[in-house]
Amino acid sequence: MLSYKRTALFVLTFFSLFSGQYAFAREKPSVPVDSSKMNVYFLSGLGADKRVFSNLKLDDDISVHHIEWVKPLKKETLAHYAGRIISQIDTTKPFQLVGVSFGGMIASEISEIAKPEQIIIISSTSTGIPVSGFYRGLTRFLLASPFAGPVLKSANKTTYKYFGANTPESKSLLKAILHDTDTKFLKWALVRTGSWEKKQRAENLYHIHGDSDRLIPVNLVTPDTVIAGGGHLTVFEQADEISAILNKKLATRDR
Repeated sequence: MLSYKRTALFVLTFFSLFSGQYAFAREKPSVPVDSSKMNVYFLSGLGADKRVFSNLKLDDDISVHHIEWVKPLKKETLAHYAGRIISQIDTTKPFQLVGVSFGGMIASEISEIAKPEQIIIISSTSTGIPVSGFYRGLTRFLLASPFAGPVLKSANKTTYKYFGANTPESKSLLKAILHDTDTKFLKWALVRTGSWEKKQRAENLYHIHGDSDRLIPVNLVTPDTVIAGGGHLTVFEQADEISAILNKKLATRDR
């Protein structure tokens, strides 16, 4: 079992939780929001735009906002990065966060600075998964290779398998996302993800996870809801089921 977990953790770190398109945004203030609706900010792991959420069908009383990634600073921690991202959120009004994969980790870090009414993470982890020093060192070694970028960005049977891209639509999405990946951001985030040491689950956090997720195996996390047959792209491939859960959970908080 230990060997399996180490292998799974290495695959998780190497292929990344979150590789995606990073059309970086400048740090900017939050935009005006509709006070009659619940403001929900979505943080994508697989794509810096809303493509990974494109199949969701959310209720009209949810005001959807998509957080845009910014370029990381040299040796920046996830906590510090979250502190810069938060400028896109109107914290003067009640808000909730929905984060996929890497976005779920950043949502947890944001909760240490601001106080969202609720965090929903999908295909992610609520705390740091222990990774040995050996595997951290191995990851750094691999990422230092000039071949790391092309390998991590390639769309093939292996990446389709580990991301759970099972349909032509999801394969096309993943291929486009990997093609647009910013390699420097990817390498930074891989190292930061592997060394994330958050020990306590954020308050008011709800975790959705697929039982067929190969990037973050379900036995390594403690989800509140498990999606049967769901892979790492469950938010895209099982969008109807995810939508129903989100509409129900997001409606349970005070408006």
